Amino acid sequence: MLKLERYEGNPILKGIPGEPFHSKYIYNAGATIHDGKVKLVYRAEGDYPRPDVESKWPLTMLGLAESEDGFNFTTHKEPFMKPVGPEEKRGIEDPRISKIDDVYHILFVQVGADDSGKQEESLALATTTDFKTVERKWRVMPDVDQRTSGLLPAKVKGKYVLIHRVSPNMNIAYSEDLKTWHDSKVLMEPRPDVAWESHKIGIGAQPIWTEKGWLLFTHARDRDGAYHLSIAWLDLDDPSKVISRPDYPILEAEAEYERVGLTKNVVYTCGAVEWQGRFLVYYGGADTVLAVASAPADEVMATL
Repeated sequence: MLKLERYEGNPILKGIPGEPFHSKYIYNAGATIHDGKVKLVYRAEGDYPRPDVESKWPLTMLGLAESEDGFNFTTHKEPFMKPVGPEEKRGIEDPRISKIDDVYHILFVQVGADDSGKQEESLALATTTDFKTVERKWRVMPDVDQRTSGLLPAKVKGKYVLIHRVSPNMNIAYSEDLKTWHDSKVLMEPRPDVAWESHKIGIGAQPIWTEKGWLLFTHARDRDGAYHLSIAWLDLDDPSKVISRPDYPILEAEAEYERVGLTKNVVYTCGAVEWQGRFLVYYGGADTVLAVASAPADEVMATL
């Protein structure tokens, strides 16, 4: 059975006192490789409260970090993206990055609220080519209340492919232009007889191309609220076809930084990369800090 190995230096990022936008918490990072370095776009929470409600979560923004070895990261003192507009009045969070051709597509969550104060969540798209400037695009499936999604890093039969969660399931949908999405259908469902993923399931990191199939690092929540990570494989030519899905988790909340924090017993990934013969999986611990765990690429491939 595949098990991810925690980096002995975890957590790799945590709140930085004195830098207001990420002074308290850093977690849930999208990951990619750019200019020979691992780049992370992470969920940042600091000294700014949500403007309309008292919450244990401050106003969320997105920060940027980079590393030459995949483990030791340098952060920037200013946000990579700030929330704008009413749809984001409670923040932006949980980005996932997919490189399609020469453009890095960043899907992220907009957190707002209706007139009654009920929280509303939706997906939005931004792009960058250099991680210096960001172009905001548009909302994705604006009529669907959701927060978990990732784009395949290539078109399949001329169409963009989106893996997204319509709770409690993981769905797949298609588009010709990244604006209008159609044919959304269930890709995977929770398994009531598998305790660790009995409540809901969703995409974790962005899909990763391999010669054997599309690799998904997934997350699942059990009925006690604990999160777990696992994997799944999709067919290269027909990603709506699940060709392998183990019945065991590859990472569970065991370390103190995974069990104790804003939310107990959480390991949650938004990004992974293949780097120097290993898959590095970046994950939030207890909605508080950012950590990384890894496995040799050949061991991951052997699960198919």
